[in-house]
Amino acid sequence: MEINSNKIWTSKEWESHANDLLRERYQSSSSYIPIPDTDGGDGGIEGFSLDGNAYQMYCAENPMTVKKLYEDQRDKMTTDIGKFINNTGKMSGYFGETKIKRWILVVPTHKSRHLVNHATKKTQEVINANLPYVDNNEFRVLIWDRNDFKREEASLLSQGIAILKLSPIEVTDTDITDFSASSSSEFNENIDYKLSKLATSESSIQRGKERLIKSAIISQNMLSELKQDYGQIYEQVMNTAIHRAEQLDIEAFDSLPEMHSLSYQINRLSEQLQNNCNLHKENITVISTGTISDWLMNCTLGFD
Repeated sequence: MEINSNKIWTSKEWESHANDLLRERYQSSSSYIPIPDTDGGDGGIEGFSLDGNAYQMYCAENPMTVKKLYEDQRDKMTTDIGKFINNTGKMSGYFGETKIKRWILVVPTHKSRHLVNHATKKTQEVINANLPYVDNNEFRVLIWDRNDFKREEASLLSQGIAILKLSPIEVTDTDITDFSASSSSEFNENIDYKLSKLATSESSIQRGKERLIKSAIISQNMLSELKQDYGQIYEQVMNTAIHRAEQLDIEAFDSLPEMHSLSYQINRLSEQLQNNCNLHKENITVISTGTISDWLMNCTLGFD
């Protein structure tokens, strides 16, 4: 399954991913028990753990305002807490001797303090019902989102159960001009000189330069996002790029014509990144192209 910070989830995708996150959280104790909803319904929960947490997954179907997201999540909580209270026979059959301390709505994101207030009201409603399967001394209704599962999500990515796909930013002509202007004259001269070894037309050189700079900007932003939110994958990318740069020192002695090709260098780095990093192929291509562009400017890569 592809995941990223801006992903728009379908209901089934989110349910599947949330179950994977919870299995990962409880893998050492094997105490997470999912409840299939294909045989008589889930009764207001989609899984529970033997430490006393009951989980209900929910994903709003479409992008929406904060107010609409709150209203949908609030209504889902109200409906399923009602099922949790009223389906006493079904709930007792699920939990056995386990006493539920937390009922948790698991969502991709929640953005409203009002939902926390609503959860507090629902907490008291459950306690007032005096249910045989609830620990009234510790019970609480909570909302968890992806921020509560960063470790588990990183683990799924590292295992290849999920694959990360970043959304590239839009790069304008002004961004390209500003990037070129902010770079040293030596960097600009480097890329112009090296591209002139691969093409003779001034227009071709200029178009190639603009395309490589655009890739460098997108690549740098992707690397910044990886460093901030997906540190393990960032380290994989950087270590692979460093290793590839070291290989170039040896390949400099190789006179094979394909070595003096941008596409060859981009493809070689892409192949190594694909082998070492659990990152979407489209992102790998962009990062590879941007890295090669940077190498052209900083003298890591040259064509004689």
